[in-house]
Amino acid sequence: MIYTLLLLGTKNLELVLAKDDNSNEVVLVLVDDAKYVLNYWPDTVVNNLITDFQIIKTFDVSPLYYKIG
Repeated sequence: MIYTLLLLGTKNLELVLAKDDNSNEVVLVLVDDAKYVLNYWPDTVVNNLITDFQIIKTFDVSPLYYKIG
């Protein structure tokens, strides 16, 4: 998902490990300062806020920027 967004020219991306309201761990892609939260519910488009999640860890995606160029 991140590679696709990078190829489309999206610059402000974050990859995070978070817990939802049921304490399930989820890997999320945050776009444009968490304006869009992607990868929460498969095969659906839902409106979620980052405040609905507790962020556990943020992954550095800058190496992916350099791989794509």
